[in-house]
Amino acid sequence: MKKLKVLTKTLLVTSLLFGSSAFAKMVIKVGHYNADTHPSHIALQKYFKKIVEEKTNNRYKIMIYPNNQLGGEDQVVNGLRNGTIEMGVTGLLLQNIDPIFGVWEWPFLFKNNEEAKKVLESPVAAEIGTKMEKYGIKLLAYGMNGFRVISSNKKLEKFDDFQGLRLRVPLNSLFVDWANAMKANPQSMPLSEVFTALEQKVIDGQENPYMLIKDSGLYEVQKYIIQSNHIFSPGLLQMSLKIWNKIPAEDQKIFMEAAKVYQEKEWEMAMKVEQETKDFFAKNGSEIIIPDAKFQADMLEASKGLYESFYKKYDWAKGVVQKITDAK
Repeated sequence: MKKLKVLTKTLLVTSLLFGSSAFAKMVIKVGHYNADTHPSHIALQKYFKKIVEEKTNNRYKIMIYPNNQLGGEDQVVNGLRNGTIEMGVTGLLLQNIDPIFGVWEWPFLFKNNEEAKKVLESPVAAEIGTKMEKYGIKLLAYGMNGFRVISSNKKLEKFDDFQGLRLRVPLNSLFVDWANAMKANPQSMPLSEVFTALEQKVIDGQENPYMLIKDSGLYEVQKYIIQSNHIFSPGLLQMSLKIWNKIPAEDQKIFMEAAKVYQEKEWEMAMKVEQETKDFFAKNGSEIIIPDAKFQADMLEASKGLYESFYKKYDWAKGVVQKITDAK
């Protein structure tokens, strides 16, 4: 009995001394679809990973996988929800489950990057982010993918030029509805198929942020870039809620601190790289078309019908849009 008591005390002391070792070297895999030159990857590597590992005395090992190495965006989102992938940076794919998460990509919601950043750092953005927990995901930060522009082999200088344009859009009803409102001919397909589809002239054009157009090499098979800035796309730094709930509260604070630094640095780099990418296109033979006032007004007018349908379809829509407007 005495030996048993001694053994019990020894185990208790060991547990107290090394209790944190239960979390020692917990591997946190972070998957995303961007290239390793993208600001989100650099910010993860240079800031998020460094802060978490150093401030937790290496109780966590952050391993970052760019270029869809852990699977496409849908696979990463599913992995986050079921806990098989610890962290990821994705777009707003969760809107396919709950449309409120897609509100950030409603047409012409923001005028510029600065306005988008201000709103995405506001209480309404935090409120919407918290709703992701219902679906098994903890939002850590909103990053910047950028305003979406159109690349095309057809010159678009006025609204009527959209007519019949075979335009690739993501596998998302919001983008299909937007393209239809522009009188284009939307073609939904995964990003991985777009280069070949453009090369083989199956489609005439596509739309994405500047940085992605460069990183994916899409400009190599496109003549024109139309700076429509029709939709702003954020990139969301997320963690599986199943994993988050396993992390001690003091470490959760460190993860959030690292995420805050990640967010600030990612936006800073992304805005700089976006301008550098525009300069790159200009120097490499792409013709960048800036829509004139009438073209811009026509796109805005055509988008009004989408908002009317949103307001009819979603009882929360008007209230959320008003909160976003107030946060600008």
